[in-house]
Amino acid sequence: MAATIQHADPHIRVKNVARAAEWYSRMLGLKVEMAMPDKKKPTFVRLANDAGVAMMISDGGDAMKGKPPTKTVAEAISARKAQRVVDLYFRVDEDVKKLYTSAKRKGAKISQELTEQPYGMLDFAMKDPDGYTVTVGQDVAGS
Repeated sequence: MAATIQHADPHIRVKNVARAAEWYSRMLGLKVEMAMPDKKKPTFVRLANDAGVAMMISDGGDAMKGKPPTKTVAEAISARKAQRVVDLYFRVDEDVKKLYTSAKRKGAKISQELTEQPYGMLDFAMKDPDGYTVTVGQDVAGS
């Protein structure tokens, strides 16, 4: 059976992650599932609801390594240049390995090889024709 995209987790970069997370929680009913490095002063959050709608918000830095955003990203956020700060994340229900192989065979520009991540996903990333990063992942937590 072919992989089926089930969810999309848009990832936006903002100046103040805690303020944005609060707004999305208040306005859309999304709840913080993960906050890094902590909930009081996050640099990254993932919000979701019971129906599976989800999104990610960060300051553009590397939350896993504790690095702040680069000057270019910080300037793009301030200038609201979405084409520089937006990427897409798609979740599939199965067969992410087959989808990865197929994408490579079709000439996709792979920017991240298939990798099991510490956040419980097996994923890979590729660049679309406009340079946006498109990541596709499958949940492997508990498998």
